[in-house]
Amino acid sequence: MGKRYYLLLSAYLTSSMGNWVYRITLPLLVLHQTGSALSTSLVYVVEYVPFLIFSLPGGVWADRWNRRRILITGDLTAAAIATGLATLVIAGTSQLWPILLAALLLGCVEPVYHPAFQSFIPDVTPKDQLAQANGWMQSGDNIMGMLGPVLAGGAITLFGYEATIAVNALSFFVSAGAIVLIGKVEAPRAVRDADAAKPSFVKEIAEAGRYIFRKNRLLLTGSLLFTGTNFATWIVQANFVFYLTSYRHFSPTVLGALIASQGAGAVVGATVAGRLNRKFPPGRIILTTTAVAGCATLVLIPLRAPLLIGMAWGLLYACASINMVSWFTLRQRIVPSALLGRVVATTRMLAFASIPLAAFVGGAIENTFHDLYLIMAASGIVRLCIAGFAWFSPMRGATSAPPAPESTRERAAAEPSA
Repeated sequence: MGKRYYLLLSAYLTSSMGNWVYRITLPLLVLHQTGSALSTSLVYVVEYVPFLIFSLPGGVWADRWNRRRILITGDLTAAAIATGLATLVIAGTSQLWPILLAALLLGCVEPVYHPAFQSFIPDVTPKDQLAQANGWMQSGDNIMGMLGPVLAGGAITLFGYEATIAVNALSFFVSAGAIVLIGKVEAPRAVRDADAAKPSFVKEIAEAGRYIFRKNRLLLTGSLLFTGTNFATWIVQANFVFYLTSYRHFSPTVLGALIASQGAGAVVGATVAGRLNRKFPPGRIILTTTAVAGCATLVLIPLRAPLLIGMAWGLLYACASINMVSWFTLRQRIVPSALLGRVVATTRMLAFASIPLAAFVGGAIENTFHDLYLIMAASGIVRLCIAGFAWFSPMRGATSAPPAPESTRERAAAEPSA
Protein backbone atom coordinates (compact mmCIF):
# COMPACT_ATOMS: atom_id res chain seq x y z
CA MET A 1 0.00 0.00 0.00
CA GLY A 2 2.90 2.38 0.67
CA LYS A 3 4.06 4.63 3.51
CA ARG A 4 1.50 7.37 2.86
CA TYR A 5 -1.41 4.94 3.11
CA TYR A 6 -0.11 3.46 6.37
CA LEU A 7 0.28 6.94 7.89
CA LEU A 8 -3.28 7.76 6.86
CA LEU A 9 -4.41 4.45 8.34
CA SER A 10 -2.58 5.26 11.60
CA ALA A 11 -4.24 8.67 11.77
CA TYR A 12 -7.62 7.11 11.12
CA LEU A 13 -7.18 4.43 13.79
CA THR A 14 -6.06 6.95 16.40
CA SER A 15 -8.97 9.31 15.92
CA SER A 16 -11.31 6.32 15.60
CA MET A 17 -10.26 5.09 19.03
CA GLY A 18 -11.02 8.49 20.50
CA ASN A 19 -14.35 8.65 18.73
CA TRP A 20 -15.47 5.28 20.06
CA VAL A 21 -14.52 6.27 23.58
CA TYR A 22 -16.50 9.46 23.10
CA ARG A 23 -19.53 7.68 21.61
CA ILE A 24 -19.96 5.48 24.67
CA THR A 25 -18.97 8.10 27.24
CA LEU A 26 -21.17 11.03 26.24
CA PRO A 27 -24.54 9.18 26.17
CA LEU A 28 -23.65 7.55 29.48
CA LEU A 29 -22.76 10.95 30.96
CA VAL A 30 -26.11 12.42 29.84
CA LEU A 31 -27.98 9.36 31.09
CA HIS A 32 -26.08 9.61 34.38
CA GLN A 33 -27.07 13.27 34.78
CA THR A 34 -30.69 13.11 33.56
CA GLY A 35 -31.85 9.47 33.69
CA SER A 36 -33.89 10.22 30.56
CA ALA A 37 -33.99 8.15 27.35
CA LEU A 38 -35.14 11.21 25.40
CA SER A 39 -32.25 13.36 26.67
CA THR A 40 -29.81 10.58 25.85
CA SER A 41 -31.19 10.28 22.34
CA LEU A 42 -30.75 14.07 21.90
CA VAL A 43 -26.99 13.50 21.93
CA TYR A 44 -27.37 11.53 18.71
CA VAL A 45 -29.78 14.11 17.26
CA VAL A 46 -27.35 17.03 17.67
CA GLU A 47 -24.43 14.92 16.42
CA TYR A 48 -26.13 14.22 13.10
CA VAL A 49 -28.04 17.44 12.36
CA PRO A 50 -24.79 19.09 11.05
CA PHE A 51 -24.63 16.44 8.32
CA LEU A 52 -27.73 18.03 6.79
CA ILE A 53 -26.14 21.50 6.86
CA PHE A 54 -22.44 21.02 6.12
CA SER A 55 -22.26 17.90 3.93
CA LEU A 56 -22.66 19.74 0.61
CA PRO A 57 -20.15 22.51 1.43
CA GLY A 58 -17.80 19.83 2.74
CA GLY A 59 -17.96 18.00 -0.57
CA VAL A 60 -17.22 21.15 -2.57
CA TRP A 61 -14.26 21.99 -0.35
CA ALA A 62 -12.92 18.42 -0.72
CA ASP A 63 -12.93 18.81 -4.53
CA ARG A 64 -11.74 22.43 -4.53
CA TRP A 65 -9.10 22.60 -1.80
CA ASN A 66 -6.11 20.56 -0.69
CA ARG A 67 -7.61 17.47 0.94
CA ARG A 68 -4.65 16.85 3.25
CA ARG A 69 -4.89 20.37 4.68
CA ILE A 70 -8.63 19.91 5.26
CA LEU A 71 -7.91 16.75 7.26
CA ILE A 72 -5.24 18.42 9.41
CA THR A 73 -7.45 21.45 10.06
CA GLY A 74 -10.40 19.20 10.89
CA ASP A 75 -8.39 17.17 13.40
CA LEU A 76 -7.04 20.27 15.14
CA THR A 77 -10.51 21.83 15.30
CA ALA A 78 -11.99 18.66 16.76
CA ALA A 79 -9.12 18.50 19.27
CA ALA A 80 -9.89 22.05 20.45
CA ILE A 81 -13.61 21.29 20.84
CA ALA A 82 -12.97 18.03 22.67
CA THR A 83 -10.52 19.79 24.97
CA GLY A 84 -13.22 22.35 25.77
CA LEU A 85 -15.70 19.57 26.53
CA ALA A 86 -13.21 17.82 28.79
CA THR A 87 -12.60 21.11 30.61
CA LEU A 88 -16.32 21.60 31.16
CA VAL A 89 -16.76 18.12 32.56
CA ILE A 90 -13.71 18.50 34.81
CA ALA A 91 -15.18 21.81 36.04
CA GLY A 92 -18.19 19.81 37.16
CA THR A 93 -20.91 21.15 34.89
CA SER A 94 -24.30 19.65 35.69
CA GLN A 95 -26.23 21.29 32.87
CA LEU A 96 -27.21 19.46 29.73
CA TRP A 97 -26.84 22.25 27.17
CA PRO A 98 -22.99 22.61 27.26
CA ILE A 99 -22.64 18.90 26.58
CA LEU A 100 -25.12 19.03 23.71
CA LEU A 101 -23.37 22.14 22.31
CA ALA A 102 -20.01 20.37 22.35
CA ALA A 103 -21.58 17.33 20.66
CA LEU A 104 -23.09 19.65 18.03
CA LEU A 105 -19.76 21.38 17.32
CA LEU A 106 -17.93 18.06 17.04
CA GLY A 107 -20.70 16.96 14.71
CA CYS A 108 -19.99 20.00 12.50
CA VAL A 109 -16.42 18.83 11.87
CA GLU A 110 -17.30 15.36 10.63
CA PRO A 111 -19.33 16.26 7.47
CA VAL A 112 -16.43 18.45 6.29
CA TYR A 113 -13.76 15.92 7.24
CA HIS A 114 -15.32 12.76 5.80
CA PRO A 115 -15.59 13.76 2.08
CA ALA A 116 -11.97 14.90 2.13
CA PHE A 117 -10.90 11.69 3.85
CA GLN A 118 -12.83 9.39 1.49
CA SER A 119 -11.49 11.30 -1.53
CA PHE A 120 -7.95 11.28 -0.13
CA ILE A 121 -7.79 7.46 0.06
CA PRO A 122 -7.59 7.02 -3.76
CA ASP A 123 -4.96 9.81 -3.84
CA VAL A 124 -2.56 7.69 -1.73
CA THR A 125 -3.65 4.17 -2.77
CA PRO A 126 -3.19 2.19 -6.03
CA LYS A 127 -6.60 1.85 -7.69
CA ASP A 128 -6.38 -1.94 -7.92
CA GLN A 129 -5.97 -2.09 -4.13
CA LEU A 130 -8.88 0.19 -3.19
CA ALA A 131 -11.12 -2.63 -1.90
CA GLN A 132 -8.30 -3.92 0.29
CA ALA A 133 -7.47 -0.39 1.47
CA ASN A 134 -11.11 0.26 2.40
CA GLY A 135 -11.32 -3.14 4.06
CA TRP A 136 -8.31 -2.39 6.24
CA MET A 137 -9.68 1.02 7.14
CA GLN A 138 -13.00 -0.54 8.07
CA SER A 139 -11.32 -3.38 9.97
CA GLY A 140 -9.19 -0.89 11.88
CA ASP A 141 -12.21 1.24 12.71
CA ASN A 142 -14.03 -1.84 13.90
CA ILE A 143 -11.13 -3.04 16.04
CA MET A 144 -11.17 0.38 17.65
CA GLY A 145 -14.93 -0.02 17.94
CA MET A 146 -14.30 -3.23 19.84
CA LEU A 147 -11.60 -1.87 22.13
CA GLY A 148 -12.92 1.67 22.56
CA PRO A 149 -16.17 0.85 24.41
CA VAL A 150 -14.39 -1.66 26.65
CA LEU A 151 -11.74 0.93 27.51
CA ALA A 152 -14.43 3.58 27.96
CA GLY A 153 -16.51 1.37 30.28
CA GLY A 154 -13.42 0.45 32.31
CA ALA A 155 -12.09 4.03 32.36
CA ILE A 156 -15.44 5.43 33.52
CA THR A 157 -15.54 2.86 36.31
CA LEU A 158 -11.92 3.46 37.37
CA PHE A 159 -11.27 7.14 36.59
CA GLY A 160 -14.64 8.78 35.96
CA TYR A 161 -16.02 10.70 32.99
CA GLU A 162 -13.46 13.53 33.11
CA ALA A 163 -10.34 11.49 32.26
CA THR A 164 -12.24 9.39 29.74
CA ILE A 165 -13.35 12.40 27.70
CA ALA A 166 -9.84 13.88 27.78
CA VAL A 167 -8.57 10.79 25.89
CA ASN A 168 -10.73 11.80 22.94
CA ALA A 169 -9.10 15.23 22.68
CA LEU A 170 -5.61 13.71 22.68
CA SER A 171 -6.49 11.31 19.86
CA PHE A 172 -7.29 14.17 17.45
CA PHE A 173 -3.89 15.82 18.06
CA VAL A 174 -2.12 12.52 17.31
CA SER A 175 -4.18 12.02 14.15
CA ALA A 176 -3.29 15.50 12.88
CA GLY A 177 0.40 14.77 13.45
CA ALA A 178 0.26 11.54 11.43
CA ILE A 179 -1.37 13.31 8.47
CA VAL A 180 1.29 16.03 8.60
CA LEU A 181 3.93 13.27 8.24
CA ILE A 182 2.29 12.07 4.99
CA GLY A 183 3.82 15.10 3.32
CA LYS A 184 2.69 16.87 0.19
CA VAL A 185 0.36 14.89 -2.06
CA GLU A 186 -0.11 16.18 -5.58
CA ALA A 187 -3.75 16.98 -6.29
CA PRO A 188 -5.50 15.10 -9.11
CA ARG A 189 -5.34 16.98 -12.40
CA ALA A 190 -9.05 17.67 -12.44
CA VAL A 191 -8.90 19.03 -8.90
CA ARG A 192 -6.04 21.35 -9.83
CA ASP A 193 -8.03 22.58 -12.81
CA ALA A 194 -11.01 23.20 -10.53
CA ASP A 195 -8.77 25.23 -8.20
CA ALA A 196 -7.66 27.41 -11.10
CA ALA A 197 -11.11 27.96 -12.61
CA LYS A 198 -12.91 28.52 -9.28
CA PRO A 199 -16.47 27.85 -10.49
CA SER A 200 -19.24 29.12 -8.26
CA PHE A 201 -20.13 27.20 -5.14
CA VAL A 202 -23.70 26.61 -6.30
CA LYS A 203 -22.59 25.35 -9.73
CA GLU A 204 -20.27 22.82 -8.14
CA ILE A 205 -23.05 21.48 -5.92
CA ALA A 206 -25.45 21.41 -8.89
CA GLU A 207 -22.92 19.45 -10.95
CA ALA A 208 -22.74 16.74 -8.28
CA GLY A 209 -26.53 16.74 -7.98
CA ARG A 210 -26.98 16.22 -11.73
CA TYR A 211 -24.47 13.38 -11.67
CA ILE A 212 -26.30 11.59 -8.85
CA PHE A 213 -29.93 12.32 -9.76
CA ARG A 214 -29.69 12.10 -13.58
CA LYS A 215 -26.53 10.42 -14.85
CA ASN A 216 -25.84 7.70 -12.31
CA ARG A 217 -29.07 6.57 -10.67
CA LEU A 218 -27.23 3.76 -8.92
CA LEU A 219 -25.77 6.36 -6.54
CA LEU A 220 -29.25 7.72 -5.83
CA THR A 221 -30.63 4.22 -5.25
CA GLY A 222 -27.81 3.31 -2.90
CA SER A 223 -28.17 6.57 -0.97
CA LEU A 224 -31.91 6.09 -0.46
CA LEU A 225 -31.36 2.48 0.58
CA PHE A 226 -28.97 3.66 3.28
CA THR A 227 -31.40 6.43 4.28
CA GLY A 228 -33.93 3.73 5.12
CA THR A 229 -31.53 1.33 6.80
CA ASN A 230 -29.98 4.14 8.86
CA PHE A 231 -33.46 5.03 10.15
CA ALA A 232 -33.99 1.38 11.09
CA THR A 233 -30.57 1.25 12.74
CA TRP A 234 -30.79 4.43 14.75
CA ILE A 235 -34.25 4.03 16.28
CA VAL A 236 -32.61 1.09 18.07
CA GLN A 237 -29.04 2.41 18.32
CA ALA A 238 -30.10 5.66 20.02
CA ASN A 239 -31.83 3.63 22.75
CA PHE A 240 -29.40 0.74 23.03
CA VAL A 241 -27.42 2.15 25.96
CA PHE A 242 -30.72 2.93 27.72
CA TYR A 243 -31.96 -0.60 26.93
CA LEU A 244 -28.88 -2.27 28.39
CA THR A 245 -28.86 -0.17 31.56
CA SER A 246 -32.60 0.27 32.27
CA TYR A 247 -34.16 -2.91 30.84
CA ARG A 248 -31.34 -5.39 31.40
CA HIS A 249 -29.64 -3.57 34.35
CA PHE A 250 -26.12 -4.35 33.12
CA SER A 251 -23.10 -2.67 34.74
CA PRO A 252 -20.92 -0.18 32.77
CA THR A 253 -18.30 -2.90 32.30
CA VAL A 254 -20.80 -5.39 30.84
CA LEU A 255 -22.32 -2.58 28.81
CA GLY A 256 -18.90 -1.70 27.41
CA ALA A 257 -18.28 -5.34 26.51
CA LEU A 258 -21.65 -5.56 24.74
CA ILE A 259 -21.04 -2.38 22.76
CA ALA A 260 -17.62 -3.78 21.92
CA SER A 261 -19.30 -6.84 20.40
CA GLN A 262 -20.43 -4.59 17.58
CA GLY A 263 -16.78 -3.83 16.93
CA ALA A 264 -15.93 -7.55 16.97
CA GLY A 265 -18.71 -8.32 14.52
CA ALA A 266 -17.72 -5.43 12.31
CA VAL A 267 -14.09 -6.62 12.25
CA VAL A 268 -15.24 -10.00 10.98
CA GLY A 269 -17.45 -8.27 8.41
CA ALA A 270 -14.67 -6.01 7.15
CA THR A 271 -12.26 -8.97 7.02
CA VAL A 272 -14.48 -10.96 4.67
CA ALA A 273 -15.81 -7.95 2.72
CA GLY A 274 -12.84 -7.75 0.35
CA ARG A 275 -13.11 -11.45 -0.51
CA LEU A 276 -16.89 -11.19 -1.01
CA ASN A 277 -16.43 -8.20 -3.33
CA ARG A 278 -14.01 -10.20 -5.48
CA LYS A 279 -16.54 -13.05 -5.87
CA PHE A 280 -19.93 -11.33 -6.00
CA PRO A 281 -21.37 -8.07 -7.41
CA PRO A 282 -21.39 -5.38 -4.68
CA GLY A 283 -25.10 -4.62 -5.19
CA ARG A 284 -26.18 -8.15 -4.30
CA ILE A 285 -23.84 -8.20 -1.32
CA ILE A 286 -25.46 -5.02 0.03
CA LEU A 287 -29.00 -6.33 -0.42
CA THR A 288 -28.23 -9.71 1.16
CA THR A 289 -26.56 -8.25 4.23
CA THR A 290 -29.41 -5.76 4.64
CA ALA A 291 -31.86 -8.67 4.86
CA VAL A 292 -29.64 -10.60 7.28
CA ALA A 293 -29.35 -7.48 9.47
CA GLY A 294 -33.16 -7.29 9.59
CA CYS A 295 -33.32 -10.87 10.86
CA ALA A 296 -30.59 -10.18 13.45
CA THR A 297 -32.59 -7.21 14.78
CA LEU A 298 -35.70 -9.35 15.24
CA VAL A 299 -33.65 -12.03 17.01
CA LEU A 300 -32.59 -9.43 19.62
CA ILE A 301 -36.15 -9.19 21.01
CA PRO A 302 -36.36 -12.47 23.01
CA LEU A 303 -32.69 -12.52 24.09
CA ARG A 304 -31.80 -11.80 27.73
CA ALA A 305 -28.29 -13.22 28.33
CA PRO A 306 -25.43 -10.75 27.68
CA LEU A 307 -23.53 -13.29 25.54
CA LEU A 308 -26.49 -13.91 23.21
CA ILE A 309 -27.31 -10.20 22.96
CA GLY A 310 -23.67 -9.53 22.11
CA MET A 311 -23.70 -12.21 19.39
CA ALA A 312 -26.83 -10.82 17.72
CA TRP A 313 -25.54 -7.25 18.02
CA GLY A 314 -22.21 -8.35 16.57
CA LEU A 315 -23.91 -10.03 13.59
CA LEU A 316 -25.83 -6.82 12.96
CA TYR A 317 -22.58 -4.86 12.71
CA ALA A 318 -20.83 -7.51 10.65
CA CYS A 319 -23.52 -6.94 8.03
CA ALA A 320 -23.15 -3.16 8.37
CA SER A 321 -19.39 -3.41 7.90
CA ILE A 322 -19.70 -5.51 4.74
CA ASN A 323 -22.23 -2.99 3.44
CA MET A 324 -19.95 -0.02 4.03
CA VAL A 325 -16.85 -1.58 2.44
CA SER A 326 -18.89 -2.64 -0.60
CA TRP A 327 -20.55 0.77 -0.95
CA PHE A 328 -17.36 2.84 -0.41
CA THR A 329 -15.39 0.76 -2.93
CA LEU A 330 -18.19 0.83 -5.49
CA ARG A 331 -18.51 4.60 -5.15
CA GLN A 332 -14.75 5.27 -5.38
CA ARG A 333 -14.50 3.17 -8.55
CA ILE A 334 -17.46 4.52 -10.51
CA VAL A 335 -17.20 8.25 -9.66
CA PRO A 336 -14.60 10.50 -11.39
CA SER A 337 -11.98 11.91 -9.01
CA ALA A 338 -12.97 15.53 -9.64
CA LEU A 339 -16.52 14.78 -8.42
CA LEU A 340 -15.72 12.29 -5.70
CA GLY A 341 -15.68 14.69 -2.75
CA ARG A 342 -19.03 16.21 -3.67
CA VAL A 343 -20.61 12.85 -4.51
CA VAL A 344 -19.39 11.36 -1.22
CA ALA A 345 -20.79 14.35 0.67
CA THR A 346 -24.14 14.38 -1.13
CA THR A 347 -24.79 10.65 -0.95
CA ARG A 348 -23.74 10.61 2.69
CA MET A 349 -26.02 13.55 3.47
CA LEU A 350 -28.92 11.67 1.89
CA ALA A 351 -28.04 8.51 3.80
CA PHE A 352 -27.62 10.35 7.11
CA ALA A 353 -30.73 12.53 6.72
CA SER A 354 -32.83 10.00 8.58
CA ILE A 355 -30.54 9.59 11.61
CA PRO A 356 -31.55 12.68 13.67
CA LEU A 357 -35.23 11.89 13.03
CA ALA A 358 -34.72 8.23 13.91
CA ALA A 359 -32.87 9.08 17.14
CA PHE A 360 -35.64 11.50 18.19
CA VAL A 361 -38.47 9.14 17.17
CA GLY A 362 -36.82 6.23 18.96
CA GLY A 363 -36.36 8.26 22.15
CA ALA A 364 -39.90 9.66 21.96
CA ILE A 365 -41.47 6.21 21.44
CA GLU A 366 -39.58 4.79 24.42
CA ASN A 367 -40.48 7.84 26.51
CA THR A 368 -44.17 7.45 25.63
CA PHE A 369 -44.77 3.70 25.44
CA HIS A 370 -41.81 2.29 27.40
CA ASP A 371 -41.55 -0.57 24.92
CA LEU A 372 -38.18 -0.97 23.22
CA TYR A 373 -39.22 -4.38 21.89
CA LEU A 374 -41.77 -2.64 19.67
CA ILE A 375 -38.97 -0.44 18.31
CA MET A 376 -36.76 -3.46 17.61
CA ALA A 377 -39.59 -5.23 15.77
CA ALA A 378 -40.24 -2.16 13.61
CA SER A 379 -36.52 -1.83 12.85
CA GLY A 380 -36.16 -5.45 11.71
CA ILE A 381 -39.28 -5.33 9.52
CA VAL A 382 -38.18 -2.07 7.88
CA ARG A 383 -34.79 -3.58 6.97
CA LEU A 384 -36.40 -6.66 5.43
CA CYS A 385 -38.85 -4.52 3.43
CA ILE A 386 -36.02 -2.32 2.13
CA ALA A 387 -34.00 -5.35 1.01
CA GLY A 388 -37.09 -6.76 -0.72
CA PHE A 389 -37.97 -3.57 -2.60
CA ALA A 390 -34.32 -2.85 -3.52
CA TRP A 391 -34.04 -6.28 -5.15
CA PHE A 392 -36.04 -4.80 -8.04
CA SER A 393 -33.85 -1.65 -8.28
CA PRO A 394 -30.55 -0.90 -10.14
CA MET A 395 -28.72 -1.91 -6.94
CA ARG A 396 -29.36 -5.58 -7.67
CA GLY A 397 -27.16 -5.51 -10.77
CA ALA A 398 -24.60 -2.98 -9.52
CA THR A 399 -20.99 -3.67 -10.52
CA SER A 400 -17.78 -1.69 -10.04
CA ALA A 401 -17.41 -0.79 -13.73
CA PRO A 402 -17.32 3.02 -14.23
CA PRO A 403 -19.97 4.52 -16.57
CA ALA A 404 -18.68 5.69 -19.97
CA PRO A 405 -17.94 9.48 -20.09
CA GLU A 406 -20.43 11.36 -22.23
CA SER A 407 -18.64 14.64 -22.90
CA THR A 408 -15.21 16.19 -23.23
CA ARG A 409 -15.45 17.66 -19.75
CA GLU A 410 -16.41 14.33 -18.25
CA ARG A 411 -13.57 12.60 -20.09
CA ALA A 412 -11.19 15.11 -18.55
CA ALA A 413 -12.73 14.58 -15.13
CA ALA A 414 -12.45 10.81 -15.49
CA GLU A 415 -8.69 10.90 -16.06
CA PRO A 416 -6.77 9.04 -13.33
CA SER A 417 -5.09 10.93 -10.51
CA ALA A 418 -1.64 12.33 -11.24
